Amino acid sequence: MTQKIRLSVYVPDSVLSERTNLMSKTEKVGLIARAAAIFGVEELNIYHDDVHGKHEDLDLFYSLLKYILTPPYLRKVAIPLKEDFKYVGMLPPLNIPSHVITKNEELRFGLVIVKGDKFYVETGLEEPVELKSKENIEKGKIIPIKLYKEKGKIYAIKHPFPDYFGFEVIKLFNIKQALDKAFQSNGSIIFTSREGKPISSEWENLKKEFKDKRRFEIFFGSPKRGLEEMLEDKYKNMGFWLNMIEGQKVKTVRTEEAMFICLGQLNTLIRQACTS
Repeated sequence: MTQKIRLSVYVPDSVLSERTNLMSKTEKVGLIARAAAIFGVEELNIYHDDVHGKHEDLDLFYSLLKYILTPPYLRKVAIPLKEDFKYVGMLPPLNIPSHVITKNEELRFGLVIVKGDKFYVETGLEEPVELKSKENIEKGKIIPIKLYKEKGKIYAIKHPFPDYFGFEVIKLFNIKQALDKAFQSNGSIIFTSREGKPISSEWENLKKEFKDKRRFEIFFGSPKRGLEEMLEDKYKNMGFWLNMIEGQKVKTVRTEEAMFICLGQLNTLIRQACTS
């Protein structure tokens, strides 16, 4: 049986510095979100690059990711419109299990609202549904729920979503904070680098690492400087420094392209490790 895949990805806000307008930045965020969702990433950590990053890009990155992760049937009620969302219509749909539901589907997500002394959830139906479970419920939160009928009326209870429902977005304010978080996870750290060892030469070592730790923390550098330049020397001998795109014929690989390739490689590796 395949073990649960645990992938945590770290991307700098400076990936948006290549794009000069909101439309193209929105497009790039959409591709990064798609890459993360396709391969079941659990955490997408966006960290501030203090040389080439901009704090406004960090905030934009975070806002757009939170938007695309919100189930489409809740966006109108859960997310206030703002200038950052001018081009969200061009974002690709994630089509993850929590987003693709039918009107009569029992399991979905709901936005908690309060009416009088009762809790309700907006669920994409015509009317809010009364929420029967009250434990750890907070107004304005989006929670997984199950719909059920009682005496002809529809109610909701808090209920875990059994399948993949997207990744958590975490905002980190420098690469040091990102590194501290990664090393505390007890996962296998991967630094992606064109100057790293070819992944083919480390394949068996990586399989063994995943069997032991069952999670990877994957770092991507800035478009204008690689991780070798961004990190202090003490990190050069830590983790795996890997060239995951062997034999590339282009001068540079964009971050969103690298994510598809690297996560695809790890997806194959993890499945081999879990079944061997």
